Amino acid sequence: MKEFEKLLLEENKRKETEKALREIQLGLFEQKKEEAFPLQDYTLMTYENKKYKGLYDLYCHNENKTFCYVCPLTENDKEDETKDIPPYAYDVIYLESLTDEQYEQVKAAAVHENSKWIDIFFKTSVVLYIVMLLVTIILLISVSISQRDFVSVMLVMGPIISMQVLYTVLLPILMILYRNYKGN
Repeated sequence: MKEFEKLLLEENKRKETEKALREIQLGLFEQKKEEAFPLQDYTLMTYENKKYKGLYDLYCHNENKTFCYVCPLTENDKEDETKDIPPYAYDVIYLESLTDEQYEQVKAAAVHENSKWIDIFFKTSVVLYIVMLLVTIILLISVSISQRDFVSVMLVMGPIISMQVLYTVLLPILMILYRNYKGN
């Protein structure tokens, strides 16, 4: 195998591992306990020994190109002795077979499923900004009335005013990011 073919194979393994992990996060799998698993019909696709939960290897079926995670189940729990013991069964996680277009649609749908929390946090931050602005103005007026000296007012209100300026700068950035998120 040529060097560029090895690099392409490793890159493919990396992409498929990321895709498989994302599919598991989205719940696009079926988990079964199999008595026998035909490893000769599958190609090992685990990228750089990054196993799922440290136990499951990613395999790709040679004919239909479906993916699954496989964990051999052995009687002994000690890691150093499990290599000599044949597994009595296999815990197999069969991943859904999705085209690239379907996978992208599912990913986009999953992002919008979680958007209610983002909407709540955004609206809460805008409301809290307005409340903080009103509190700052009220405090500035009351401190200005009670203390006639400008230096005293700035010593008392300086940190509050500087934080309000920081919030004022960050709020438009937050609004831009929120609009970009909603646009996607």
